[in-house]
Amino acid sequence: MMKKMGFLSVIFILLFSCNSGNKENKDVTTLETSDKQNRQASGASYDCLKKLEDDYSKLLTKQDMASVVDIDFDTAKEELRSGSYGEHVYTWPSDRPTFTMKVNGMSMELPDKNIIGVKNLSFFSDKTELSSAVASFDMGYKELSEDELATIENNISKADADVQKTGEDLMKVRKKMKYDSVENLGSSAWYKWNENYGGELTVLAGRAQFDIVVKISNDPEENKELAKQLAQKIIQKCD
Repeated sequence: MMKKMGFLSVIFILLFSCNSGNKENKDVTTLETSDKQNRQASGASYDCLKKLEDDYSKLLTKQDMASVVDIDFDTAKEELRSGSYGEHVYTWPSDRPTFTMKVNGMSMELPDKNIIGVKNLSFFSDKTELSSAVASFDMGYKELSEDELATIENNISKADADVQKTGEDLMKVRKKMKYDSVENLGSSAWYKWNENYGGELTVLAGRAQFDIVVKISNDPEENKELAKQLAQKIIQKCD
């Protein structure tokens, strides 16, 4: 499967310079100012997170998670993996009823577990300007306008056969994505909620990107606020 960063880059390239959408557009000057403000606020470049790509247990620690959610670590299962597909996630039983999921036409009853953690730390190239990183990042999550969709589809139609097939498959997935913008968090952030699997907060901090996953209740807003607190704990590691 293509890395998420690669997915976002392909969408951005296919769209070229179109920037409309339901999140306010930012010009280059605004983005550069935001970059300066972010770095001043953190006291360092968010590239400092790179050293944690090999140890997600330090990227978001057990103590970080326990400081915002009451976790029964005796019954919780830990998932820990390094790299751009890495994660540090805990799951444990909840008092919520099971939910039904259909797989290949068959219905399965699955436990509605609590979950909290971080996944998918990755980075834009050091040569990437923050303005380009934010534009590319936002393009992967915002609601695309009809003009933007038309531009992408037109560009896909002009590509060679292999690129056309990849582009068409990516756009099928992209059109189904529904994220809401989250203000005042990192360089940019977006959140989505799924009734079965909970909340996913994807954050861009400078050139660093990561996902926070949380479900400790059926309240999307409660889970979003917890996810924001966890994201801030990661960002603050660069202070």
